[in-house]
Amino acid sequence: MTIGVRLTVKEKIDQEKRSEDDIEKGIVRWLVDVYDESGETVAIATILTMVKKKETVKANS
Repeated sequence: MTIGVRLTVKEKIDQEKRSEDDIEKGIVRWLVDVYDESGETVAIATILTMVKKKETVKANS
């Protein structure tokens, strides 16, 4: 049997810094759809990942 997996971002949640030394981060909630050869869904899951935010460049005003 052949299966495929489709990941879809469902939500992005900002996380507050706990201290001055903490990194900027957030939580990404993914929908995971596992499907078979005919395209029928055989499993569904939700995965949460914590990710470091990209550094943003602040323009001088």
